[in-house]
Amino acid sequence: MSGRSSTTTPAAGAPNQLRIVEGAHEDLDSGSELPFRCGKILGLGASAVVQMAEDTFDGRVFAHKMFRSTVGRVQNPWTRRAFLNEIDILKRLGTHRHIINMQWSYVHGNEFGILLSPVADEGDLNSFLSAIRNTRTLPTPEQQSILYRAYGCLANGLAYIHSHAIRHKDIKPQNILVHRGCMIYTDFGIALDGTHQSTTTTGLAEGFTRRYCAPEIVEQQPRNSSSDVFSLGCVFLEILAVLVPHFTAIVSDHRPYAERLPDLFDPDKLSCHNQDEPSIDEQQV
Repeated sequence: MSGRSSTTTPAAGAPNQLRIVEGAHEDLDSGSELPFRCGKILGLGASAVVQMAEDTFDGRVFAHKMFRSTVGRVQNPWTRRAFLNEIDILKRLGTHRHIINMQWSYVHGNEFGILLSPVADEGDLNSFLSAIRNTRTLPTPEQQSILYRAYGCLANGLAYIHSHAIRHKDIKPQNILVHRGCMIYTDFGIALDGTHQSTTTTGLAEGFTRRYCAPEIVEQQPRNSSSDVFSLGCVFLEILAVLVPHFTAIVSDHRPYAERLPDLFDPDKLSCHNQDEPSIDEQQV
């Protein structure tokens, strides 16, 4: 892991205890004891698992993202690339209220891991929206406030990402956290840093989520930061479908958004609203 500093600070009364120092990286042998204990699983992905983690020295709580370096018994080189890429991207982005913060990273034998903060108190946006839909009622006033603010939060966060010549490349509700009413972008494993290259890419697109990706990605055409904007627009539609039940067809239709663009501009095809039902304002009386 050339180019990354390794910082270890001994704990008082425990001179050999490894400490979690913000922004540091550690290359550890497989026999070393990690300075945190894992708790409940927060999320599962194709290449990583995210768990709650507690610092064994001072009790700080993190989200521990552990990358799977093997698929069965086969080494997966993509995992290491995604791990290193995520570290580099998060260091480039630094601290921002709408970006997940990297606290510490390590290699421990065949395990690659990152400690992230905050641990979202409401989980990811997909779970947040699903929980509201499952009640079959309108969002509470507090939930409405969070979702109305989400538009500005997410636009601001994406503008910040793009201002650093970075493309996220996989914006979707599952990669957005909800914490204390704030939206936070996470999962930068396939993000592109365009600092020393063009942010426009060509060739075979990999690692995207088809439901939210832009038409040019599906068609394997040149794509750039505007592809992120399209994906964010899809997220905005799913927030709208919770705030305005007239548009629940947006979510109930599981086709990729890029395949149904004409429908997205046709109110009659988006609406599942029964004209005999009371309006939103009437329901809130």
